[in-house]
Amino acid sequence: MSSRKRGRTAAVALPVVFIAAPLAAQQEWQPAPPQLIEEVVAVGRLRSSATDVVQERLEQEVVSDFLSVDQISRTGDSTVSLALRRMPGVTLVNDQFIYVRGLGERYSSTLLNNAHVPSPDLTRNVLPLDIFPSEIVEALAVQKGYSPDMPAAFGGGNVNILTRGIPDGPIASVEVTSGYNSESGDTGLTYAGGGDDSLGSDDGTRALPEDIQAAIRQYRGNISAVGIYSALNRSGQSVAFDEAQAINRELATSLHRDVDFESKSLGPDAGLEAALGNRWYIGETEQWEFGALGLLSYGNKWRNRDRTVRNVLNPSEEYSEQQRTTNQVTATGVVNLGLGFTADHRIDTSSLFLRNTEDDASLSVGHTFNFQREAGRGFRNYDIRFEQRELRSDQIRGRHVIGRDTAELVPFLDKPFLEGLTYEWYYSDSSATTDIPSEIRISAEDTVDPATGEVTGTSIRRTGSAANYRFTDLEDEVESYGWDLMKPLGFANLDVEVSGGWDYSRKARGYLQTELTLGTTGAAAAPVLAGTPGGVFTDQHILDPANEFRLGVGGIGTESYLAAQTVEGSYVKLDAMLFDRWRVAGGARWEQFSQASLPIDPLEFDTSLGQSVIPTASGDAQRNAQNLLGAVYREDDLYPSLSATYMRPDFWAETFQLRFGVSQTVARPDLREISEATYIDPLTEARVRGRAGLRTSPITNIDVRAEWFFDSGDNFTVSLFHKDIEDPIETAEGAGSDNDVFVTFVNAESATVTGLELEWLKNLDAFGDRVGRWIEPFFVSGNLTFSDSELTVGDVGLDLTSPVRRMAGHSEHVANVQLGFDSLNGAHSWSLVYNTFGERLFFAGRNGAQDTYEKPFDSLDLIYSFHPTERLSFKVRLQNLLEDRIELEQAGTTILEQTVGRTARLDLKWNLGQ
Repeated sequence: MSSRKRGRTAAVALPVVFIAAPLAAQQEWQPAPPQLIEEVVAVGRLRSSATDVVQERLEQEVVSDFLSVDQISRTGDSTVSLALRRMPGVTLVNDQFIYVRGLGERYSSTLLNNAHVPSPDLTRNVLPLDIFPSEIVEALAVQKGYSPDMPAAFGGGNVNILTRGIPDGPIASVEVTSGYNSESGDTGLTYAGGGDDSLGSDDGTRALPEDIQAAIRQYRGNISAVGIYSALNRSGQSVAFDEAQAINRELATSLHRDVDFESKSLGPDAGLEAALGNRWYIGETEQWEFGALGLLSYGNKWRNRDRTVRNVLNPSEEYSEQQRTTNQVTATGVVNLGLGFTADHRIDTSSLFLRNTEDDASLSVGHTFNFQREAGRGFRNYDIRFEQRELRSDQIRGRHVIGRDTAELVPFLDKPFLEGLTYEWYYSDSSATTDIPSEIRISAEDTVDPATGEVTGTSIRRTGSAANYRFTDLEDEVESYGWDLMKPLGFANLDVEVSGGWDYSRKARGYLQTELTLGTTGAAAAPVLAGTPGGVFTDQHILDPANEFRLGVGGIGTESYLAAQTVEGSYVKLDAMLFDRWRVAGGARWEQFSQASLPIDPLEFDTSLGQSVIPTASGDAQRNAQNLLGAVYREDDLYPSLSATYMRPDFWAETFQLRFGVSQTVARPDLREISEATYIDPLTEARVRGRAGLRTSPITNIDVRAEWFFDSGDNFTVSLFHKDIEDPIETAEGAGSDNDVFVTFVNAESATVTGLELEWLKNLDAFGDRVGRWIEPFFVSGNLTFSDSELTVGDVGLDLTSPVRRMAGHSEHVANVQLGFDSLNGAHSWSLVYNTFGERLFFAGRNGAQDTYEKPFDSLDLIYSFHPTERLSFKVRLQNLLEDRIELEQAGTTILEQTVGRTARLDLKWNLGQ
């Protein structure tokens, strides 16, 4: 039996076998007596990375799945999100968010070492898992059955990211990585950026200029010529309107306009990782121990992601071809410290810094209804987006047990009723930021030959918003803390753990977006508009009054919002083992939830004070949290859970367990979904608007799982699950236009999800006598999920085409299969890994338009590892060998396809320590 924190202790122990495995035998295998073979196999095979999690699964009172650090290493996944897609019933969306058992990301919560952490994602309250590099992970735990010591916001499952702990002894390692992508091996797009781009940080080149910020304050949020003229004359200064226009044009020249694209030769991927740590024992009795681990990593890669988008009604005539190049820079820093006293007391700290920056340059050309080839017209868009995401987290946690060592040192604690009493606590302070110092779109028009489609000329569009600049700032802050208390009790044929606890989390979010436009509608400017952005938007052209360039404010005024959320919970739980045959666990969690989200306009000014009425995102969101929470929504409820496990040895396998579980949980709207703020989704370019009054979604969960574990290491699992959801929150298309897609959120009437999961590991050495000894190092593992969902939309007033359909993001099947090889001396291993999912609903259609589906993506990867010495290791990863691509389909038409390419990656690691 274990509490929710015990998984961390067990996870730290997982890699012990694998540290020793490559060192156990380095000689090539030679025929030998059977007993010698069995001995070498027992210590040398790296396949045990798939079986060492068995004990952890057995200890859990509810349905749970685990991935150890070595399993992640075997599949070669570079981020947490990519690793999680290998688990039963888990699919990955946008390489960032996971869907567990067919439920969207809102139904999956994420913890970091059992603590809440904020999200740097602009449009979601949940944590994007692609920001976590796999090298910081000790284990991943996905709890699919609810227990009352977990947060009540639980639908498909809870992901707990357990970071690397302090080592058992001295460790020092350096790893160098390089790679190549088939779509990115030649040239790509680039532009003049900042001096710190290679560090994943903007040096101010792209930022909102200080001159414009000062002008916004001076002219009370209106920097148009009319606004400048009115503000100056209102303040007593007598200026002519043409002087105000000149000031406006001068402000426009402070924008970053050196954005002409250049062709760049894309080099190979590059990465570096270093780790250093040790554990020291203090004193003659060595009752005290202290440990430390530090890890630094850096990565830089370029990717071409070409995309084709088609209009479903006229795909051959209305389409766009996009050439897109992304430079991704990642940086990670981890410092972990641990202090222990005997086996009873331990305090650990974890400090984590993550940076994940993507710099996109894309060029889109094509035709729409307004830019038809027959008329000799085409559109051309130049897009630049620099997004810097960072996560900082500082955690401290402790575990204290009144054990034998403590009782001997403190005699008054040596009481039978105190023996085994365990107290665990934690405190976490985290912040996540997303900074988009400049997101630029420049719209141009091509002149084309109607017969051949050849482009004969290009000019910037004659419109006031030909150049659109967005400046975005997001800060998410989370503080959480709590404790658990557990007392074991022993009776004849009955062992009981009685536990309870309390936790609290507080989140504050500020999201500020400023949008500016630059362009001209003047007929006299037509000659200077011909050419590329860098040649058109020059100081000379902008400052010339005859060209009538003007700087304006875009958007609709409510793209920004402030939000806050608090969750306070407490629970009681009873976990009993009867006759070593039955285990029954049950309890209830009480949770009080408060949430508010308010749309704001950063350009709204108090006319009497002459200053903005909106606080800054970074400084004042936390201070205003309590004021926000007094404004909107509160609820509290009780969430019960009951599970039972039947254990029977030698029922087909040496160990057999049959689990049952039932619970009630909830899914809640995101912070921005309950606000009527309108903002731009960076992925779809759609305008997204929240809806006040969204209700929470109560969920009833039922789970049944049968598990067979064999002494040989083989295992087989069958799981059945069913979920009933009231008032599920769905994303739906609202009224809009072809060029202005509008998305909102609704409470549907009800939804159900029912499914079957299969999971297995089979060593093939049992077939050695019949097939040949060559098959003994091989094994097969994998999982399959088959599920069905049904959503009843009800009367939501949006004229959705399908009133009864599958839930968004749901796949009817998910498959992960691995064929693995471990040499008998542990020096060589390889895995062939296949992953796929069934088509899933991407977007619900309305007004008769059919739904849009994401087509299956078939991923086949090959990973080979070689340990020539105990210090040196090589790893080769070949990914997406089938060269599949991302596709969206509507009404039988592929409306979007995007290349991914094949990737080859080489890792060289030199382990200088343990």
